[in-house]
Amino acid sequence: MMPRPYVVTSLKQLLVIASPGREDIIDAVGLIGPCAVTELAHLVGRSRHALYYHVRALRDCGLLVETRHSGEGRKPTARYDLPGRPLSVRYDLSSERAKRAVIALARTRLRSAARGFVLACRPDVATVEGPRRNLWVTRWKGWLSDRELEKVNGHLTKLVELLKHDAGASRAGRRPHEVTFALAPIVPKAPPTVSRRRRGRPARSAHVRRPLRIA
Repeated sequence: MMPRPYVVTSLKQLLVIASPGREDIIDAVGLIGPCAVTELAHLVGRSRHALYYHVRALRDCGLLVETRHSGEGRKPTARYDLPGRPLSVRYDLSSERAKRAVIALARTRLRSAARGFVLACRPDVATVEGPRRNLWVTRWKGWLSDRELEKVNGHLTKLVELLKHDAGASRAGRRPHEVTFALAPIVPKAPPTVSRRRRGRPARSAHVRRPLRIA
């Protein structure tokens, strides 16, 4: 049976997931599947005691689902899974508080990507050339029409689809990777003052292609 996708829509959940370190936990569960806190700690490189508070916060707002498993003569062990796969976030910019939460999430994701990039900058891990390159950071600015923007989103969607395998241990030559990208229209900064000479000039007509930033 295909897993059911889960979309984060509530502001409460968005605020919880935007807290530093918590999306690393969600990513880890998405990668290895249902697991105990000790398994999470091993994958994210933190002590299990440092994770309990964040795991509880994610569980209490519905971003992690807790089940209890008991073995013969052993205490029940809590295991955690996602409420659905893939887990994605729907952006809400309708209020100032919601917008701040989206920006906080973006900053958290970009910082996490930077940490992962730094850790992978090792000759025994990284491949920096050729068709199996696995370490890459780049930044481009350019002009895109609406039709070209649709193509960009189509390519990014296909990229995400490649990563949406079933959770579980490495098999068939598959190794864990992370991909982080940011796409944004370029918004010109307003000048501090408007000179008298330019005041009253008619606005320039909009070009059919608009500048966008991909990082």
